[in-house]
Formats: sequence, structure tokens, C-alpha cells
Amino acid sequence: MPIETPESITHAIEHCLKPIARLCIHFGIDHRKLSEMLKGAFVSVANEEFKVKGKSQTDSRIALLTGVHRKDVRRILGRAPNKATGRQLGLVANLIAQWLAIPELLNEDGEPKPIPRNPHPNHKTSFTSIAEALTNDIHPRALMDECINRGIVKLTDDDMVHLIVESLVPADDLDEKAHFFSQNIHDHIAAAEHNLNGNQPPFLDRFVWHEGLTESDTKIIAAAARRAAMNALKVVNNQAVHYKQQHYEEATRPEYKIHFGTFFYSCRTSGSKPEDDTNT
Repeated sequence: MPIETPESITHAIEHCLKPIARLCIHFGIDHRKLSEMLKGAFVSVANEEFKVKGKSQTDSRIALLTGVHRKDVRRILGRAPNKATGRQLGLVANLIAQWLAIPELLNEDGEPKPIPRNPHPNHKTSFTSIAEALTNDIHPRALMDECINRGIVKLTDDDMVHLIVESLVPADDLDEKAHFFSQNIHDHIAAAEHNLNGNQPPFLDRFVWHEGLTESDTKIIAAAARRAAMNALKVVNNQAVHYKQQHYEEATRPEYKIHFGTFFYSCRTSGSKPEDDTNT
């Protein structure tokens, strides 16, 4: 029996697609390119997540589930998977998280203190010790070079490494912005999809929403939101780092990940165009 799609779900997906369409037009991705991406996503999800227990997945079943023609299913399944591009970005993000989670590495205002590049008798933690705790695959020097190249840290003449606070917000590196865009939006939609499907327990997904404000009001509220968000992120980050450190010496790596994030958005409530939107 065909599944009857609730009209509310159709409307919700159409609404979510509008900023995606805006992004695609901005970067020259037309409907045909996006359609090919959607085919790939449909085939991938159907192949990996909608198998019949005890049976191998077939091209015909995938075509039935997705509406993608069988010849396209075969073509998509036969092409090489995309190479992972976020490995080093993930290591850099984890290094920053570790640095900010160690109380003795922060000053009275919560700002990061400089640390020595290599182990030093006067310092409990060094850049090298943090890097070695994160990975054995990449040499600490290579990771430092990447951080310096991205403007995340600077190395001074006294061999001290300084974390540049301004770098914690992605600036002009489009690849970095795109990487975190894909991770953040993917996981937020995945959490919302989990909740819409009625899965238990539901994931945290809360928001504050108001109309009837001036542009000046939104700027003041945005500043308050940033402060509240940073406090929440630090609390969750510190807990995650605490538990991760307990597993460093274990032979089997734990399988779960978490993603906790915040955002703030403001725009005109009626008659606005995308270029009039205020993103803060």
C-alpha cells in the first residue's frame, strides 16, 4: 500500500529547501546538478538503511523505494565514494576543544593562555602533548604547521604557542566553512528527522522565536545569545573532553559521537529579500 505523505511534511521540506536553493544559485549549482545530488543521497540511504532483514539489497528494491531508475541506481552504486576531506579539520577542532577544556590553560577571563610547543618542566601541558593525545597518524609538527597556516595559532620567539581567539569563528576559508556547514546542518536535520519519525528518546531541539522587534533590538539580543551560547558550549565541551580522556588508553575506540551546537538568525518578518536579511 502506498505511503500517504502528510501535507505538513511536504510543506516543511519545501520550506527547508529554499535556503538550499539560494545557496545553490549563488554557487552556480543548477536544478540538474542538485537533482543528481539528490539521486545519490536517495540511493545511498536506501541502500544502507532500508534493507530487508535476511536479504541482500537489490537495484530493483532501491528503485522502488526512491523512484530513481534502475540504470541510475547501478551507475550511482558503481561510482567511487567521495574522499573524506574533513580529517585534518576535525583534528584541529578537537585540538582547540582540548585546549579550551583544561582549566589551567585559561586565564581569569576564560581566554586561552599560551603553552610551550614541546614538553617543558614548568608547564604540565604542551602543544605536542595535546597533539599526541589526539592522534598517532599525524606528527605534531605537521598539525602545528596546519594550525599556523590557517591562522589558528602563532608561534613566538620564546617557543610558546598562542591560540588566536578570533580564529575560533571561521573567517574567509571557504573549504572550512563548507565543511562545518555540512556537518552542522546534516546533524541538525538528522536530529529533527529522528524526532519527526517518533523515535525515542527524542533529541534536544529547542529554540526561542520572536517577532515585533527592531533591528537595534536584534543586535542587542544577538550579543546576549552569543554569550549564553559560548557558556553552554564550554560546559558541554568540558564534559566531552573529560570522558574522552578516560578512554585514551583503551584498546577499543568508543563508537559514539555527539554534536551540540547553537545558532542565531534574524531577518525582516515580511516583504524581505535575501539581501535584506541580517545574519548575526
